Parts: sequence; structure tokens; C-alpha cells
Amino acid sequence: MFTALLIASLVAPSGGASAPASVDDLQTDFETAVACKQIDGRKVWKGEIAYYIQSFVYEGEATVEEVADAVLPEDNTPETVKEFEEACALSGSGGPHARN
Repeated sequence: MFTALLIASLVAPSGGASAPASVDDLQTDFETAVACKQIDGRKVWKGEIAYYIQSFVYEGEATVEEVADAVLPEDNTPETVKEFEEACALSGSGGPHARN
């Protein structure tokens, strides 16, 4: 189960005209995100604001926590965004990530 959302480095202003998403906005978005197809063996979800990808926090060689990283389309290359779009193209019938 995902207990945290790592987003601190991903909420910096993107230079666009609109304000960047806040940590609270992204957390709420993640909680209602829809499961998508995995990318490189990692779970992926699509929210209204961002895509999210499974990641892990390690202590030495042991996994301490399973988390998710926010992937904001405006802060990534078109190739990266396309990979997430393709993974989520058929995800319309899935529910929130907690049901995976």
C-alpha cells in the first residue's frame, strides 16, 4: 500500500503562467487517481493534475517504504508524457489506486 507521495522536487514552478500545484493538491489528486498499465514493472496512475509512478525508499539494501512520485506533464519531455499517456490510454474502467 502506498503511504506517501514524494513530490517535493516536482512542485517547483514550471515557468508557465498558471500557479504550480501544491503538495496538498497533488496528494488529493493521487488519492483519486486511476490505475494504468505498468511502465518498466512499476505501477502507474493517472490523476487530473499529474501522472504518478511507483517508487521506493531504501535504507541500505532494504526497502523501507513504497511510495509514488508525481510526474507533471508540463515539467517533462514530450516523450516521457507520451509514455504515460500510452500506459493510461486503456485505463478508463479502473478505480482509484487503492483498489489495485
